[in-house]
Order: sequence, then structure tokens, then C-alpha cells
Amino acid sequence: MSKKLIVVMGMVLAMTACLATVATAGIPFPATSTCTITITQFPTRLQCLTSWDPDVVRLTPAGSTAVPVFDRVSITVRVRDAFNAVVSGALVAYSEQSGIVNIANGGATTATTDAAGLATVTLHAASGYGRVALCADGVQLCNVQVRSPDVNKGSTPLLCGLGTASSAVAGSDITNPTCGFLANFGPVTVGVNDGWDINCDNAVSGSDVTGLLGKGGVLQYFGDTGTLGALNSCALP
Repeated sequence: MSKKLIVVMGMVLAMTACLATVATAGIPFPATSTCTITITQFPTRLQCLTSWDPDVVRLTPAGSTAVPVFDRVSITVRVRDAFNAVVSGALVAYSEQSGIVNIANGGATTATTDAAGLATVTLHAASGYGRVALCADGVQLCNVQVRSPDVNKGSTPLLCGLGTASSAVAGSDITNPTCGFLANFGPVTVGVNDGWDINCDNAVSGSDVTGLLGKGGVLQYFGDTGTLGALNSCALP
């Protein structure tokens, strides 16, 4: 089971529950494990937390050094096996699961569960769009959805993939004819253009570029730069 704490500007707003799967003794088991997901938003955009499943976390490759500051997520997990016994010593880490999303180097932490099966990890820097899972010893326990104003590496369709190395929020994120924001304007179709809906209003429009009241759009994060790391598999190394 997974729990969700929604935090906006440091205030806890709600708690809900979800998730389930299959496993054996000593192996993390989603149905008996618990994720408590704490999302801090800057600026506030409750639709990203109430209108989408999993919740949307808006990130840039600059992460905690972004100016202005953007979102971050912290997940505290208690890992148990299929027999409800705590699993200590499990490696807890984030993993890119779907879409075109890359966590920046230093943009997420890892941890090992303690004697009570507890660990806390954070995610604050990434580019692209897609699901990021929290895994314990290679078993996926819960997910968040990342959306970013940094969606490509340049102005041509060949540069729509993110890959590794340096990446920045720039004009090509708006103008690329295939994977720029302008090319994806219109009502959201999940799996088609939802990754560009960074204000979570079910449409990709000028407000995703300019921000709402000058906040939370591509333009506010121009120049935010980070180094994207290799994709992390949920499987153990």
C-alpha cells in the first residue's frame, strides 16, 4: 500500500492511499509495504496533485538550485515482505519507468532500509516527462509522474531524446517542431501530449510557456541547467 502526503509551500494538505502486487519471504512486497509521498510545490498548483494519477511533480535539471524554485518530492517507505515482516538492508532508489524522463546527476538520493524497514529518499531534479518509480531491492513500490520545461536537447526532431550530459531549459523546448511545447498545443490526450501540460489544466497552451500569473512556465526557468545521468533500472545492479 502507498500513502500520499500532499505538501504545498510546506503545509500538509491531504493523505490518501493506493497500490498492490505479488512476492515472497524477505523480498519487498508492495501490498504490505507503505510509501508516504510528500510533495512540496513552488508555485502552488493543486491540479497536479488532484487531477492526475500518479501525481505530477514539476522539475528542472537544475533541481534545488532552480531559480525560481520548483517542486520536490520526498518518499518515506516502510518495506515489508509478503508475510508482513520488515525488510531491513533493502536498497531504496528512484528509477525512470516510462516516457522520456531522465533524473539529473545528484537529483535524487538513495538509502538503505533500517532495522524497522524504513528509509527516506528525495527527488528534486529531472528533465522530460514520464513516470519515475520508487524501488526497494528492485521491486517497484510506488510512482510519481515528472513533467519539466526541459523536454529536448535542441531545435530539430533528431534532438528530441534527452540522453545524458548537460541539458538546459531553452528556446528549443518551445519551438522544436516535433517535441516543443508549441507543437503539442491543444487538449491533452494521455500518452500523446500530457507531458507538456506542466500547469496540469488538461490542455497544452500558452500558460504552460508563459506561466500562470508569471509563475510555473517554461519562460520562468530559462537557463536552468543540469547534467542528466544514465537511466536507472528498477532491477538490482
